[in-house]
Amino acid sequence: MRKFAWLPCLLLLSACTRSLSITLPEQFVTVMGYSQGKVVQRCGIRPGTDKFKRLSQLLATHASGWHKRYTSYDPTFLVVDGDISLYFMGGSMVLSDAEGEFSRGIAEQDYQFLGCKAP
Repeated sequence: MRKFAWLPCLLLLSACTRSLSITLPEQFVTVMGYSQGKVVQRCGIRPGTDKFKRLSQLLATHASGWHKRYTSYDPTFLVVDGDISLYFMGGSMVLSDAEGEFSRGIAEQDYQFLGCKAP
């Protein structure tokens, strides 16, 4: 019986996932790169640029699988857009907005283009 104790937890977590439609407004967004908890780079992404389009596509591609977030984190990148903040670290992406914080898994290589020195 103890062997399957994790099953209710897994079912509970899968029942709590949701899809979130995140659409960036056509406005300048700020990107901050972190190292050891400190901002080490800061830049912006303008609407209409390739980087802005890649970020919008990344959010559209990763619309499902979000769940409520209750733990702290140390981001690699933070993208700020007035109403929302997007934190990227390791294999996770966190959305923070007026409704709370939600996270989902993401491959690190999928968001490396956010670096200020990346094309």
